[in-house]
Amino acid sequence: MKKVLFATTALVATAGVAAADVTFGGLGRFGIYYQEGAANETTIESRFRLIVTATAESDNGLTFGAQVRYQANEHADGYSARTGAFNTPRFWVSTGPFTVSVGNTLGAIENMPNMYTGSIGLTGLGYANVVYNFGADAYTSGSTGRQGIDVIYSSGNWGVHLTYSPDQTTQNTGLTDTNERIAGAVSYTMGNYTFAVGAQSSDVVGDTDFAVTIGGSWGNLDAALQYADNGANDDKYGVAFNYQVGSATFIRGYVNQDNNPAVDDTNAGIGFQHRLGGGTFIEGGVADLAGTTRADLGLRFSF
Repeated sequence: MKKVLFATTALVATAGVAAADVTFGGLGRFGIYYQEGAANETTIESRFRLIVTATAESDNGLTFGAQVRYQANEHADGYSARTGAFNTPRFWVSTGPFTVSVGNTLGAIENMPNMYTGSIGLTGLGYANVVYNFGADAYTSGSTGRQGIDVIYSSGNWGVHLTYSPDQTTQNTGLTDTNERIAGAVSYTMGNYTFAVGAQSSDVVGDTDFAVTIGGSWGNLDAALQYADNGANDDKYGVAFNYQVGSATFIRGYVNQDNNPAVDDTNAGIGFQHRLGGGTFIEGGVADLAGTTRADLGLRFSF
């Protein structure tokens, strides 16, 4: 993450503002992606993401912030074709252990500890390790995200995250999503273990009703048990792990059962990451998603 401090007359002239802090960061990745049965089974994969974060602190110690992302992929992937796009911004104010965020919603269930344990490869290979199946609010890069409110508390061993997103037809021009979501998650860390539970109220069939994760660390091994009730007689449960096999090499994997009536099958994947230093990585993996093989291999760097 590169930091640029703007302390010009224009920024500090306003009463009550000491300085504005603007940071630029992000990532780049490129490699090869394979998906069995696709029209073009092997394709070139690439992504560029730029994250711009601006913060300022008031005289009474409140921290104000805003963040926006620009993202472009190698193909038309929901963004502005091959030209990429900025997403909708997120704004927040923080004091002590509390943060209130407005705009592009983060999502309480999406951000539960250990929800993403076992993510593999350069691209995530479909992120089938995520048991809530994305039936809840989540921050969106490069395009319009759901607009809502996050209230976050983090202190000591406890974490609490509440999310509300209203009918989106009143929030985003052109959208017809009339779903209203209310979600919450609580986590507690005790020694080497972290327990988290989340719940959501939504009227959309297939949205997650309940989720729980339990994660632990034992030397070089991090592992997690994950479960989600995704509504409509659909639940998903499994185990995931990260294991450090050397000073710079990690093995990651997962296996789970998805009882979605449209899938009703097992997902499994394994991948590796080798750290080259300076925020650069070699990453790859292979996954079986309900009988369909996916694989990738490539390079990633953070800045």
